[in-house]
Amino acid sequence: MNIERLKKQIIESEGLRYRAYQDHLGNWTIGVGHLLKLPDEQYLLRGSLKEYEVMHIFTTDLNQAIDDARKFIDENSINERAFEIIVDMAFNLGLTRLSKFKKLKQALINNDYVKASEEMLDSLWAKQLPNRSKRLAEQMRDV
Repeated sequence: MNIERLKKQIIESEGLRYRAYQDHLGNWTIGVGHLLKLPDEQYLLRGSLKEYEVMHIFTTDLNQAIDDARKFIDENSINERAFEIIVDMAFNLGLTRLSKFKKLKQALINNDYVKASEEMLDSLWAKQLPNRSKRLAEQMRDV
């Protein structure tokens, strides 16, 4: 796994903000797509974060997404780029929602990346995030 490429990809997908904002679903978010929950609401009142604070939160969230992706599929059983795409999805969805992609998982187990890309697009996630899902599905198809 190429961590620097993965970080760049997720920042491209999520954006980078130093102040709290509402995402496309109306959830308060900060940094690189970090969903604010108790006791994180302090960030709503605080104003701008420093770059090192955003990167610390991002690193913690990224490590969780990598762990979640590894629970979803064996990292060593699929192409490196395909695994990075799954980490991006895990970053956005979390393990609970990612686990519902059963046909995607089976396509990955079969190393059928074209089918995997189709399964990514056949989802509520793709409807909610059309640009991100299309870009990631195209990357998956090209693996």
